[in-house]
Amino acid sequence: MAWAFIDMIKTDTLEAASVAASQINDPRLLAFHDPGHQLGRAMARCLGWRQHVAWDTYFIYPAGVHWVGQEIPAPEYWFHQLRDREVWERTADAEFGTSEWTQALAEKSEADPAHFATGADLRTALSDAVTAAGSAQRQSAFPPGGPSLVGS
Repeated sequence: MAWAFIDMIKTDTLEAASVAASQINDPRLLAFHDPGHQLGRAMARCLGWRQHVAWDTYFIYPAGVHWVGQEIPAPEYWFHQLRDREVWERTADAEFGTSEWTQALAEKSEADPAHFATGADLRTALSDAVTAAGSAQRQSAFPPGGPSLVGS
């Protein structure tokens, strides 16, 4: 499994990615830091998005799928936490204590609302998708020159 931290707001840093990654103790997980949005743009292209970087987006693949070449393979399952900026601006203060970070969001998201999930719904969706896809092997699916491994 791979977890990529994509810098989108000013608090997204290698240090923040390292702290978050250290909270997950799963030998199948490799955590990557993507400050240049390489993976985020590849994920967006994979989904057919033309204007945005994919972040807060989750791709689930069956075991054995590898990323070869320049384009990421289409996921078996995917979910996101992306909404239009105006929606997040209405709820950010109450949910997160500030709405300052919403300025980093695109005005309109290209993400399919049918794949939107947060909180407990997202945890359930991810758990169900991982179970359906089968167990993953610990391996890097990223091509050379892609996101860097956190902690390396």
